[in-house]
Amino acid sequence: MKRLGLVALLLFGGALNAHADNDVYNSTMKQARSDDALQVDSAVCSQRLGAPQNRAPTSRQYKSCMLGRGWRYSHTERERSTRDHTYPDPDDPGLMCRDFTIGGIVGSSCSNF
Repeated sequence: MKRLGLVALLLFGGALNAHADNDVYNSTMKQARSDDALQVDSAVCSQRLGAPQNRAPTSRQYKSCMLGRGWRYSHTERERSTRDHTYPDPDDPGLMCRDFTIGGIVGSSCSNF
């Protein structure tokens, strides 16, 4: 039972550190198009060229593929990582700390990573 709790805590902690980049595209067609159409066209370009990677610029080829399917690249929205919100440990200046909340309980975690 302890292992299950530890695995759940590790997975939840990994989710807290997850971040994603979201490319924003605008339709070039005169009629309104749904997000479902954008997802289908994005899947086609991702299958042909590989999906854009987080923290890397979206390739010109990928943008061109999307434009060919009726979507003009606008910009990329980057989510900030929780690592951006760190502060030195008051007890050990060699460590960096960050605050977290799990189920309404507030805590902090310090490490040298």
